[in-house]
Amino acid sequence: MSIMIIVDAKIKEEGLSTFKEFFGTLLPDTRNFEGCEGVTLCTDAEDSGRLYLVEKWASKEHYEKYHHWRAERGDLQKIRDILDGPVNRVFLDIVNG
Repeated sequence: MSIMIIVDAKIKEEGLSTFKEFFGTLLPDTRNFEGCEGVTLCTDAEDSGRLYLVEKWASKEHYEKYHHWRAERGDLQKIRDILDGPVNRVFLDIVNG
């Protein structure tokens, strides 16, 4: 069963340009990773430093495999370095769609 994941994070103001550049290189690999059914990067209309990743995965196991891969590569640490606070992730079962 497919799942949706919403990732909510705040980027340090001085890290915004780095973030946009870095994520531009990450998203193609994410979209091509086994089990990824889609990922969209959004920013808050009233706060450009708050970002949301809306992801759809074939299963939570696919997402966890992907997340582990990103951690092994060091990508997650690079992201943490430009964050202003913790990341909030919400896992949703798709009821209708």
